[in-house]
Amino acid sequence: MLSSRYSFVVLTLFSVLLTRAYGLPKVRPIYDIQPRKTVEAHNKIRAEVGVAPLVWNKTVAAYAQRFANRQAKAGVCDYGSMKHSGGPYGENIAAGWVQPEDQMSGPIAAKYWYTEKPNYDYATNKCKDVCGHYTQMVANQSFSLGCGSFRCHDNELIYIVCDYYPMPVGDEHTRPY
Repeated sequence: MLSSRYSFVVLTLFSVLLTRAYGLPKVRPIYDIQPRKTVEAHNKIRAEVGVAPLVWNKTVAAYAQRFANRQAKAGVCDYGSMKHSGGPYGENIAAGWVQPEDQMSGPIAAKYWYTEKPNYDYATNKCKDVCGHYTQMVANQSFSLGCGSFRCHDNELIYIVCDYYPMPVGDEHTRPY
Protein backbone atom coordinates (compact mmCIF):
# COMPACT_ATOMS: atom_id res chain seq x y z
CA MET A 1 0.00 0.00 0.00
CA LEU A 2 2.85 2.37 0.84
CA SER A 3 4.47 1.80 -2.56
CA SER A 4 1.16 2.59 -4.25
CA ARG A 5 0.95 6.00 -2.52
CA TYR A 6 4.61 6.63 -3.26
CA SER A 7 4.08 5.84 -6.96
CA PHE A 8 1.09 8.20 -7.13
CA VAL A 9 3.05 11.05 -5.52
CA VAL A 10 6.04 10.49 -7.81
CA LEU A 11 3.80 10.34 -10.89
CA THR A 12 1.98 13.53 -9.86
CA LEU A 13 5.23 15.41 -9.22
CA PHE A 14 6.66 14.17 -12.51
CA SER A 15 3.55 15.42 -14.38
CA VAL A 16 3.74 18.85 -12.72
CA LEU A 17 7.44 19.18 -13.54
CA LEU A 18 6.91 18.19 -17.18
CA THR A 19 4.07 20.68 -17.57
CA ARG A 20 6.20 23.47 -16.10
CA ALA A 21 9.21 22.50 -18.17
CA TYR A 22 7.41 22.27 -21.48
CA GLY A 23 4.33 24.42 -20.84
CA LEU A 24 1.44 24.48 -23.24
CA PRO A 25 2.23 23.32 -26.74
CA LYS A 26 3.40 26.02 -29.12
CA VAL A 27 0.83 26.66 -31.81
CA ARG A 28 1.97 27.95 -35.16
CA PRO A 29 -0.47 30.39 -36.81
CA ILE A 30 -0.35 28.47 -40.09
CA TYR A 31 -2.13 25.54 -38.40
CA ASP A 32 -5.03 27.81 -37.47
CA ILE A 33 -5.15 29.48 -40.86
CA GLN A 34 -4.96 26.41 -43.15
CA PRO A 35 -4.29 28.47 -46.32
CA ARG A 36 -5.37 25.88 -48.91
CA LYS A 37 -8.63 25.08 -47.14
CA THR A 38 -9.30 28.76 -46.43
CA VAL A 39 -8.95 29.63 -50.13
CA GLU A 40 -11.18 26.66 -51.05
CA ALA A 41 -13.88 27.79 -48.60
CA HIS A 42 -13.82 31.33 -49.99
CA ASN A 43 -13.88 30.16 -53.59
CA LYS A 44 -16.84 27.84 -53.02
CA ILE A 45 -18.80 30.82 -51.65
CA ARG A 46 -17.65 33.09 -54.49
CA ALA A 47 -18.60 30.49 -57.13
CA GLU A 48 -22.21 30.58 -55.90
CA VAL A 49 -22.50 34.16 -57.15
CA GLY A 50 -20.29 33.79 -60.23
CA VAL A 51 -17.23 35.61 -58.90
CA ALA A 52 -13.73 34.57 -59.99
CA PRO A 53 -11.71 32.56 -57.46
CA LEU A 54 -9.18 34.06 -55.09
CA VAL A 55 -5.55 32.97 -54.79
CA TRP A 56 -3.36 32.95 -51.68
CA ASN A 57 -1.13 36.02 -51.47
CA LYS A 58 1.97 35.62 -49.28
CA THR A 59 2.50 39.39 -49.03
CA VAL A 60 -1.06 39.95 -47.84
CA ALA A 61 -0.76 36.97 -45.45
CA ALA A 62 2.43 38.45 -43.97
CA TYR A 63 0.61 41.75 -43.44
CA ALA A 64 -2.31 39.98 -41.73
CA GLN A 65 0.07 38.00 -39.51
CA ARG A 66 2.04 41.12 -38.53
CA PHE A 67 -1.23 42.79 -37.54
CA ALA A 68 -2.29 39.67 -35.59
CA ASN A 69 1.10 39.62 -33.84
CA ARG A 70 0.69 43.27 -32.81
CA GLN A 71 -2.76 42.51 -31.40
CA ALA A 72 -1.40 39.54 -29.47
CA LYS A 73 1.52 41.57 -28.11
CA ALA A 74 -0.90 44.34 -27.03
CA GLY A 75 -3.03 41.73 -25.25
CA VAL A 76 -6.15 42.40 -27.30
CA CYS A 77 -8.19 39.38 -26.27
CA ASP A 78 -11.62 40.94 -25.76
CA TYR A 79 -13.52 40.94 -29.07
CA GLY A 80 -14.96 44.36 -28.23
CA SER A 81 -11.41 45.74 -28.11
CA MET A 82 -10.41 44.32 -31.49
CA LYS A 83 -10.11 46.96 -34.19
CA HIS A 84 -9.34 46.57 -37.89
CA SER A 85 -5.80 47.30 -39.01
CA GLY A 86 -6.84 50.28 -41.12
CA GLY A 87 -4.35 49.11 -43.72
CA PRO A 88 -4.42 49.00 -47.49
CA TYR A 89 -6.55 45.83 -47.71
CA GLY A 90 -10.12 44.82 -47.11
CA GLU A 91 -10.28 42.90 -43.84
CA ASN A 92 -12.43 40.39 -41.95
CA ILE A 93 -11.83 39.29 -38.36
CA ALA A 94 -13.41 36.39 -36.49
CA ALA A 95 -12.79 34.79 -33.11
CA GLY A 96 -13.79 31.48 -31.58
CA TRP A 97 -12.89 29.18 -28.73
CA VAL A 98 -10.85 26.02 -29.10
CA GLN A 99 -13.21 23.06 -29.38
CA PRO A 100 -12.86 19.35 -30.08
CA GLU A 101 -14.51 19.82 -33.50
CA ASP A 102 -14.99 22.82 -35.75
CA GLN A 103 -12.36 24.80 -33.89
CA MET A 104 -11.95 28.35 -35.16
CA SER A 105 -9.71 28.34 -38.23
CA GLY A 106 -9.50 30.06 -41.60
CA PRO A 107 -12.10 27.75 -43.18
CA ILE A 108 -14.45 28.01 -40.18
CA ALA A 109 -14.13 31.81 -40.21
CA ALA A 110 -15.13 31.80 -43.90
CA LYS A 111 -18.19 29.67 -43.09
CA TYR A 112 -19.05 32.03 -40.25
CA TRP A 113 -18.84 35.11 -42.49
CA TYR A 114 -20.96 33.27 -45.07
CA THR A 115 -23.85 33.16 -42.57
CA GLU A 116 -24.34 36.87 -43.33
CA LYS A 117 -25.41 36.13 -46.92
CA PRO A 118 -29.18 36.27 -46.17
CA ASN A 119 -28.66 39.80 -44.82
CA TYR A 120 -27.44 41.11 -48.18
CA ASP A 121 -30.11 42.31 -50.62
CA TYR A 122 -28.63 42.36 -54.12
CA ALA A 123 -31.55 44.33 -55.60
CA THR A 124 -31.01 47.28 -53.27
CA ASN A 125 -27.30 46.63 -52.62
CA LYS A 126 -28.00 47.07 -48.91
CA CYS A 127 -27.64 45.02 -45.76
CA LYS A 128 -30.75 44.18 -43.73
CA ASP A 129 -28.41 43.37 -40.84
CA VAL A 130 -24.66 42.75 -40.64
CA CYS A 131 -23.40 41.56 -44.04
CA GLY A 132 -20.08 43.35 -44.62
CA HIS A 133 -17.97 40.25 -43.94
CA TYR A 134 -19.92 38.33 -46.57
CA THR A 135 -19.75 41.12 -49.18
CA GLN A 136 -16.01 41.44 -48.47
CA MET A 137 -15.54 37.74 -49.27
CA VAL A 138 -17.44 37.85 -52.56
CA ALA A 139 -16.29 41.26 -53.79
CA ASN A 140 -15.34 40.87 -57.43
CA GLN A 141 -12.75 43.65 -57.13
CA SER A 142 -10.50 41.43 -54.98
CA PHE A 143 -8.48 38.60 -56.49
CA SER A 144 -6.25 37.43 -53.63
CA LEU A 145 -6.27 37.00 -49.88
CA GLY A 146 -3.95 36.24 -47.01
CA CYS A 147 -4.72 35.49 -43.38
CA GLY A 148 -3.05 35.54 -40.00
CA SER A 149 -4.02 34.37 -36.53
CA PHE A 150 -3.27 34.78 -32.87
CA ARG A 151 -4.38 33.08 -29.69
CA CYS A 152 -5.36 34.33 -26.27
CA HIS A 153 -6.37 32.89 -22.91
CA ASP A 154 -3.74 30.13 -22.78
CA ASN A 155 -4.24 29.23 -26.47
CA GLU A 156 -7.99 28.75 -26.01
CA LEU A 157 -9.34 31.72 -28.01
CA ILE A 158 -8.33 31.95 -31.67
CA TYR A 159 -8.54 35.10 -33.77
CA ILE A 160 -8.45 34.84 -37.56
CA VAL A 161 -7.63 37.94 -39.62
CA CYS A 162 -8.13 37.70 -43.39
CA ASP A 163 -7.11 40.53 -45.71
CA TYR A 164 -8.25 40.94 -49.33
CA TYR A 165 -6.33 42.53 -52.21
CA PRO A 166 -7.07 44.86 -53.73
CA MET A 167 -9.44 46.45 -51.25
CA PRO A 168 -12.96 46.42 -52.71
CA VAL A 169 -14.71 49.73 -53.32
CA GLY A 170 -17.54 48.83 -50.94
CA ASP A 171 -19.76 51.87 -51.47
CA GLU A 172 -23.52 52.13 -52.02
CA HIS A 173 -23.05 52.44 -55.78
CA THR A 174 -20.84 49.39 -56.28
CA ARG A 175 -22.21 45.89 -55.92
CA PRO A 176 -19.84 43.16 -54.74
CA TYR A 177 -20.77 41.00 -57.75
